[in-house]
Amino acid sequence: MATIARTAHVCAGTLLVALVMGAGAAGAQAVTDKSRQTVTDDGWTLTITKSGENLDRWPSLANSPVSREGFVSVKATAELTGHGAQRPTSGTVTLGYQIGCAVDVSSGVVLGVGATLGASVGISFTKPPGVSASVTPNVSTTIKPGTIETVTLGTKPLTEARASITAEQVQVKVDACAGPVSLRSFATAAISTPTADNNITVYGDALQL
Repeated sequence: MATIARTAHVCAGTLLVALVMGAGAAGAQAVTDKSRQTVTDDGWTLTITKSGENLDRWPSLANSPVSREGFVSVKATAELTGHGAQRPTSGTVTLGYQIGCAVDVSSGVVLGVGATLGASVGISFTKPPGVSASVTPNVSTTIKPGTIETVTLGTKPLTEARASITAEQVQVKVDACAGPVSLRSFATAAISTPTADNNITVYGDALQL
C-alpha cells in the first residue's frame, strides 16, 4: 500500500509539472484586429471593432507554479451609420474577456515535496491608473475545469453615432490553475428601437496566458 501511495504521489506531481511547463511562453503578443457589421431590422448599419489588443505575459509575482500573470490592452468601438426607420432609444458597447482553465487544482494537488497547492481557481483584473474610467477597476471570478467564465471590463452607453472603451495594461492574474489558461477577448455592440433589438459581437483570437 505504501508503494502505491508513493507512486500516486509522484504521478500527481509529475502531471502538474508537465502541465505547467506547457502552459504558455512569456513575452508580449500582438493580436489581429477584428470587425463585424450588420444591418438591423430597422435599417441601421451597426459595426463593432476590436482593435489594439496586446497580451504581455509576465512570470507570476508570487513565484507559484500554478499561477499565471500578464497585462492586456484592448479597445472596443461601436459605430452606428445609415438611416433607420426608427430612431434608437438606447445602445451599448461592451468589452470583456472569456477565460478558461483546463486543470483546476482548487481541491489541492500534492507535489513530490509534500506541499499542497490550490485553494480556489481565481481570476482578477486590476486597472492601473490612467486607464479609461469606464473599465471596471477590479473584477474577480472562479472557474472550474472545462468551463469558460466571462469577465466584463466595461460597458458604455452608445448615445451618439460612435462610442468606445479602451483598456490599457489591465492586469490579469489566474491562480490555482495547473493547466493552460486560455483568454479570448470580445466586444459587443447593441441598439434598441421601439420595434427591434439588435446586437453583434466580435471575438479575438484565443491566447494562452
